Amino acid sequence: MTKRWEDLNARARGLGTHLLDRNALVDLAAQPDVRALANALGSEGLLVEPGAATPEALELAIRRSGAAALRLLARWCGRRTNVLAVLFEDEDRRSLRAVLRGAVQHAPAEARLAGLLPTPELPERALGELAAQPTAARVAALLAAWHNAYAPTLVPLARAALPDLLQLELAINRTFAARATSAARGTQLLKAFVAETIDIENAVTALALAGHTSDMIPRDAFLSGGARLTIADFERAVERGNAGDAGIMLAAAFAGTRLARVFERAGADVASVETAALHARIEALKHVVRTQPLGPAPVLLYAQRLRAQTMDLQRIIWSVALGAGTDRVPPQLASA
Repeated sequence: MTKRWEDLNARARGLGTHLLDRNALVDLAAQPDVRALANALGSEGLLVEPGAATPEALELAIRRSGAAALRLLARWCGRRTNVLAVLFEDEDRRSLRAVLRGAVQHAPAEARLAGLLPTPELPERALGELAAQPTAARVAALLAAWHNAYAPTLVPLARAALPDLLQLELAINRTFAARATSAARGTQLLKAFVAETIDIENAVTALALAGHTSDMIPRDAFLSGGARLTIADFERAVERGNAGDAGIMLAAAFAGTRLARVFERAGADVASVETAALHARIEALKHVVRTQPLGPAPVLLYAQRLRAQTMDLQRIIWSVALGAGTDRVPPQLASA
């Protein structure tokens, strides 16, 4: 049966009016200290606890605000929540990768949660419990106890004496790619969005592997389900001597899209590439919303803008805390 999106789109547009614009973000970045930033965030309607004057407390407030927005969106989705796995489970896979990375690297629990958005499947309390686990094996075991869909592939890998972080992250990505692809069947725009998400993930992986010595066979890191980047393209990019050359090769796969320029300019900083790719997708979705207003584009756009705002606010919080202010804010914010 064809899904209808008009009601959800109207609500997504409404939620979008509460997101911060570029001027508001620049004003936040110009605050003189964390206490002033907390007051400014509260004035913008974000859920800042009275007296919260530490970067950690502000990050928690940002996570809670984002989680509240996602819960509201999920409630309005109704039966369409499963179809939108590419949105909700994309946040879940980011969370699981961060939590497992923190467990393997013995990072503090708070550091494992930085920048994550709780979802209906992994709410704040669940993420907190996962982040408190001392080992990757305990994280996987807890997911299994909750019957989480990502547990079956993670449990055997996490039980190793020295868990391979790359293999754990690849297992999460493969599960996400398969579930998102399956859920999007029958909705052309969602299918294209999922395929693009997988293409970007493959391209970022190729950049990370390019020029680095590893025992991994490159094709083992490739996710199926993309539409533009073939496994041959992926392998050729990995074989390049550095991320810059790999990016130029990867850009050809995205010819005709805003993502081509992102990868043409790619360097070794994967995080900056992911931020630029998110900005490019937001700009592309703004066009799709105008040309396909009755499909799920407004919902996709809102979710991407919410993710971008979370990233921007996290960056601003720590810039202000370190006394850097606007000097540390990128010239093109992801959510602008």
